[in-house]
Amino acid sequence: GEISRFYQDSYHHLKGKMVRDTFVGSDGICDVLDPIQEQKATGLFQAQTHLYGQMFNYLNSMSLMPVTLPELVSALHIPPNKTSCMHRLMRMLVHSGFFATTEAVTGGGGGGGGGGEAYVLTPPSQLLVKDNTNCLSPFLSLINPAFVTPWHSLGDWFRGSEPTAFQQAYGMAFWDYNTQNPELNSLFNAAMACDSQMMNFVIKDSKPIFEGLDSIVDVGGGTGSLARIISETFPHMNCTVLEIPQVVSSLEGTENLKYVGGDMFQHIPSADASYLSDEDCVKILKKCKEAISSKGKGGKVIIVDVVINEKKDEHELTETKLLFDMLMMVVAAGKERSVEEWERLFLEAGFSHYKITSLFGLRSLIEMDVEQGHGVSELFKAQCHLYKHIYYFIESMSLKCALQLGIPDAIQKNNRPITLQQLVSALNIPESKANFLQRLMRILDHTGFFDTVKIHDDQEGVEEGYVLTPSSKLLLKDSPTSLSPAVLAMLDPVLMNPWFSLGEWIQGKELTPFETYHGMSFGEYEKRNLKFINNLNEGMASDSKLVSLVVKEHKEIFESVDSLVDVGGGTGTLARSLADAYPHLKCTVLDLPQVVANLPESENLKFVGGDMFKSIPSTDAIIIKSVLLNWSDEDCIKILKRCREAIPCKDNGGKVVLVEMVINDQKDEQELTKTRLFFDMGMMLIGNGRGRNEIEWKKLFLEAGFSHYKITAVSGLNSIIELYP
Repeated sequence: GEISRFYQDSYHHLKGKMVRDTFVGSDGICDVLDPIQEQKATGLFQAQTHLYGQMFNYLNSMSLMPVTLPELVSALHIPPNKTSCMHRLMRMLVHSGFFATTEAVTGGGGGGGGGGEAYVLTPPSQLLVKDNTNCLSPFLSLINPAFVTPWHSLGDWFRGSEPTAFQQAYGMAFWDYNTQNPELNSLFNAAMACDSQMMNFVIKDSKPIFEGLDSIVDVGGGTGSLARIISETFPHMNCTVLEIPQVVSSLEGTENLKYVGGDMFQHIPSADASYLSDEDCVKILKKCKEAISSKGKGGKVIIVDVVINEKKDEHELTETKLLFDMLMMVVAAGKERSVEEWERLFLEAGFSHYKITSLFGLRSLIEMDVEQGHGVSELFKAQCHLYKHIYYFIESMSLKCALQLGIPDAIQKNNRPITLQQLVSALNIPESKANFLQRLMRILDHTGFFDTVKIHDDQEGVEEGYVLTPSSKLLLKDSPTSLSPAVLAMLDPVLMNPWFSLGEWIQGKELTPFETYHGMSFGEYEKRNLKFINNLNEGMASDSKLVSLVVKEHKEIFESVDSLVDVGGGTGTLARSLADAYPHLKCTVLDLPQVVANLPESENLKFVGGDMFKSIPSTDAIIIKSVLLNWSDEDCIKILKRCREAIPCKDNGGKVVLVEMVINDQKDEQELTKTRLFFDMGMMLIGNGRGRNEIEWKKLFLEAGFSHYKITAVSGLNSIIELYP
């Protein structure tokens, strides 16, 4: 979209403060409620939040796709009925740091949801402004099905013989695929060019590096964006771009810039310096060494690339570097390197010494005898933040791969920290891919799913071993609290692919992105694909097992209740848990006939096929878990009215118990809010459902005829809401 004229260059970040959980009654009095005291349960739900946050991290990537710089609905020509959806998209992007909110000035632009709220740019979104010299919006084109598809079969690739997951998915190498798909190749080249444009600041601030050089070759320089910057900054220097012929054949040079088609593995033109901006290897470095002049004339190789330094770098910087490393592994069998790995290459290629200078943002500069750099600028911090979100889907796919390979179970079965070689053997992975497995484990370690410890061995010295964390313990297949089915269901391509249509949908007529992509509603797709719906039901059932722990910790809710109906209770996981915990309680599960048919009952548990919009069996109390999240406000009111009709008055113990998410971005921790916003976006993908804050919930309760309510914030994502007629 075009840039909104009222956007200001100023910005501010909204930062939530950590406070104790509270509930608010309808009388407006706030009381503090203690969360679940059981430390084990608390840790379990913290792990669940972390797991779901990682599982849906790909939404951080996908939510950047709809528009480069979102404006008001009218400016973007979005149908009025999707105003609410646009607000929710903006809420997600504000939370991710791409926009900030401020009070709208008189006569200025509108907001994304009312209340005098307007959106302003932040440094990361300023990098998406099309007319900006440093615009990185072409990089968003890499959030493309062609790049994401190979990640779904990453587990199979680890056990196979193909050199890359990309080649396994498409039957050819990435570069060959690009050659056969000109449109994709053009997008890729544009992305690389805009990234190189950012190096303009590095070159100008590092002029001493190029002093005394008369010629330079940019090896693997693409369309020459970086070389052009160097040639313009140093008019005396003769610059050459070496790239494969099909890339440079139609490009025009200048007086001190020329293009040469060739193979960097075979020959590199002679020069005072060779510049490598992409993945390097010993063979290329040896050719560079042959091409440069003697050191006495200033001969050197200059490398601008990522250097991983987990001990010194900030968390976000390391995370982004590791995402790039995983990308290189899947697409081109390349890698990002630590200082030790770089040093090994240099020595093997015949270089006697080197120096690494940390530059702005992700990259470092490696060359001979260079002065210290100038630190990290705000611009390159913004670039790092942007790239991290573009490639966030890699974290989701790495988590999926860990499940496909069975890594958590392999570590558990080892009964002690497991070394890399032991893990390779346990997973039946070819020895040639041990290095790739180490890199997968490195990013999963960095994101908190595994941890590393030192193993002391009398014979072999000290080794590094992997152990489980609370989050990865939720992935153990035989664990009663396993969420593996939920992870695999949510990361199914059926649910992920519609995000590629988000921008098209929000400006179109279809009701959901799912319908835009698949050509049918989510409900229609379920009817035609039984395997998918079975996997989804299994995933939802695994989530219900955890929720059962929450409900059972609050026994006071059911003390005066003799009968209970679980509305939309699926296959009865939650109701069965309650029936076992409270033998006096007569439990009924109400769901669609095809869902509850032939399910086993017990003395105090039965299943009823029906429609919650039409009628709910009479009962003392009703429980609804993660159902209203799936429905529009209008439908929620209908369901709640049927609930109110089915229960007695408050004096006779009648109530409705909801186990649902309550968004509170002003009080909750950032990861908790982020995960709830992910669920909200997920509801927008498949239907009219949504996540709600307390004000939005209260409006529904009052319209449905309830007079009082109480919200109890418990551990994990959900809250317990008690409604009284």
